[in-house]
Amino acid sequence: MNQNYLKGLAENQRVIYVLRTILIVLCASAVCIVLNRSGVMKENILMVFLIGVLLTGTFTNGYEYGIISAIASVLMFNYFFTVPVHTFAIMNPDDVVLMAFFLIVSCISSGMTARFRKQVLRAEENEKAARRMAEMSEKFINVTGRENIIRRGLKFVQENTGYTCSVELPDEEEKQEPEEYGGYILFPIGGIVRKIGELKVYNGERGISAEQEVFIRAAASQMGIALDRERIYAEQEKTRLDMEKEHLKSSMLRSISHDFRTPLTGIIGDCDLILGKNAIEEKEQLMLVKDIREQSLWLTRMMENILSMTRIENRVDFIEKNQEVVEELIYEAERHIAGLKERRRFSHVIPQELVTAQVDGKLIIQVIVNLLDNALKHTSEGGVISLRANYRDERVYVIVEDDGKGIQPGMEEKIFEEFVSFSEHEADHKRGIGLGLAICKEVIEAHGGKIWAENRSEGGARFTFWLKAEKVGE
Repeated sequence: MNQNYLKGLAENQRVIYVLRTILIVLCASAVCIVLNRSGVMKENILMVFLIGVLLTGTFTNGYEYGIISAIASVLMFNYFFTVPVHTFAIMNPDDVVLMAFFLIVSCISSGMTARFRKQVLRAEENEKAARRMAEMSEKFINVTGRENIIRRGLKFVQENTGYTCSVELPDEEEKQEPEEYGGYILFPIGGIVRKIGELKVYNGERGISAEQEVFIRAAASQMGIALDRERIYAEQEKTRLDMEKEHLKSSMLRSISHDFRTPLTGIIGDCDLILGKNAIEEKEQLMLVKDIREQSLWLTRMMENILSMTRIENRVDFIEKNQEVVEELIYEAERHIAGLKERRRFSHVIPQELVTAQVDGKLIIQVIVNLLDNALKHTSEGGVISLRANYRDERVYVIVEDDGKGIQPGMEEKIFEEFVSFSEHEADHKRGIGLGLAICKEVIEAHGGKIWAENRSEGGARFTFWLKAEKVGE
C-alpha cells in the first residue's frame, strides 16, 4: 500500500512539472509575440525564451524538463518568428545557426540549473539531518537509566526512518523476534572502548537509503556512548559505596574497640578490688558485683546489636515470626535494663486487654531494650522514663519517652542511620556505637511497621513504633 501511494505521488509530481513547463513556454511565447510587434529583433526575442528555459529548471526537478522547454521554445520561435511565419520551414540559414546555438545554450543552462537545484536540495536535506543529529545528541546528554537510553534511541530511529527496531545486549536473554517484522539489518552499538550490543532494524527485506543508514548508525553510536557512560557511572558509584562501606567498617571497629574498653576496664577494676581486699565489706562487695553485672549486660547488648546489624546488612532472613503476647515482650525487655528502676523514675502502662502480634519476639525485645537503653543514656540520675503500650485499629503502639535534652533539630530521621549518636555527653559515662536505633528501624520495617522520633513539647524525646496486632478473643 505504501509503495503504491509513493508511486502515485511521484507520477502526480511529474504531471505538475510538465504543466509548469508548458505554462512557462506559453508565457514566454506570448511575451515574445508582444515584443515582436513592438519592433524588437528576433535575436533579442530568443533571450526571452532562454529566460523561460532557466525558469523551467528553477520550478521543476530534473534537467529533462529544461530540455523539453528548450525544444518547445525553438519550435515556437520557428513557427512565429522565422520566415515563412506560421510554418516550421526555415529559409534563412542564419536562423538555423541561431536556433542551434540557442538549443545548445539552453541545454547547458538547463543542466547547470538542475544541478544547482539538486545541490540546494541536498544542502537543505543535509542541514535537516544535521539538526536531527544535533537534537538527538542533545537529548542523549541528559537521559539516564539503561532502559530510558534504549527507549530514547529506538524512538529516534523509528521517528526518522519509519522502521521498527530493537536492541540486543550480551547480558540479556535471547528473545524471539516477532514474525511480522520479517527481515532485519544489524548495526553495532559501540561504546567508548568496546562493542556493547547490536541494533536490529526490521526493514522487511527492503533496502535502506544512505541517509537512513547514516542516521541509524549515528543513533546506535549515541546509544553506545550513553550506555557506556551509564556503566562507568554505575562502576564509579559502586566504588564510592565500597569505599564508604570500608570507611564505616573502620569507624565501627574503632568505635567498638573504644566502647568495649570502657566496660572491660570497669569489670577488671571491680574484680581487682574484690580480689585485692580481703576484708572488703559485704555491702561494698555486692555493689561491685552489681556493677560488673551492669557492665556485662552492656557488653552483651552491644554484641547483640552488632550481630543483628551484620545479619541485616548481609540480607540474611533474620525474621522468625511467632504469635507473641505484647505484655510479656515488654516485661522481658525491662528486665534486660540494669539500673532502669533503681536510677530512674520509670513507669509503664500496659494494655488491659490481651494483645498478641505475629513477630520475632527476640528481635522486638531487642528493639524495646535499645529504646529504653537510649532513654537511660540521655537522662540524668533520677530522670523520668516512661513506656506506654496501647492498642487501636489492629495495631499496637509502643511509646518510650524521657525528660532528657531531646533530639537536636533536623536529626529526627538521621539518628536512625548507622553509627550516628546525637549527644556528645552521655549519662553514666556510657556511649553506644550508633547501631541501636538503626537496628530498631530495620527490625520494625521488616515486620511491616513504622518507627519515628520526635521532641516532646515539655522537654525530652519520644520514640514511637507500631506493629500489626490483634486482641485475644475478637
